[in-house]
Amino acid sequence: MIGLVLVGGYARGVLQRKLTPEQRRQAELLPELIEVGWGQDNPAFRQVFTSLFIPGGSAEQVTWFNELERLSCTPAHAARTVAAFGQIDVSDLAAGLACPALVLHARGDARVPFEEGRYLAGVIPGARFVPLESRNHVLLQEEPAYALCMEEMQAFLRAHRAAELPPDAFPTLTPGERDLLELLAQGLDNLQISAHLGLSEKTVRNKVSAVFTKLEADTRAQAIVRAREAGFGRLPLPR
Repeated sequence: MIGLVLVGGYARGVLQRKLTPEQRRQAELLPELIEVGWGQDNPAFRQVFTSLFIPGGSAEQVTWFNELERLSCTPAHAARTVAAFGQIDVSDLAAGLACPALVLHARGDARVPFEEGRYLAGVIPGARFVPLESRNHVLLQEEPAYALCMEEMQAFLRAHRAAELPPDAFPTLTPGERDLLELLAQGLDNLQISAHLGLSEKTVRNKVSAVFTKLEADTRAQAIVRAREAGFGRLPLPR
């Protein structure tokens, strides 16, 4: 089963929303301004664009983002991309989705209005909507909203994958231990498991030992064999 996580997303491009005449004029002029100002050595124009993405960024983060914009996209391509994004409306496609979905959106997002995130969650059948207390479209690692976003995504992925794991195998395992056993059954070592689960290698080592105890396995190889016999190790690795 496929699951979908959207952070700061939207179904309707800016020109498909209800706009004042002034807002529409600004949106229509933006691609032309990008083509003129994007590639200049002076970052003044890109600074305006950056402020829509990370208004809460430090001077260092803003400088980095300005330079990232210049290096990652030519002015012409950036202009075409922004123009195309402004025209899209995938509301009908979103309404036809039939998979678990999690939609997260910052209340103060200056790039994509909060109401567009809420609209997107309302269009996708059964989607869960989580507001984030931030002004940043691109969440910054040091802000509380970033931690909440990561927690919500991890919980969503755990629940999503748990629904696909063998339901009756090893009932004494916790949901987190079942996630770990799935990765273990796929042959991942502790370092790889820690990267997938966002845990320290020491924590993974302790959890692996606890799983061995519950499976009554003396070795890693023995645990893997028992897990695979029970149906674990068949899911695609989470990315």
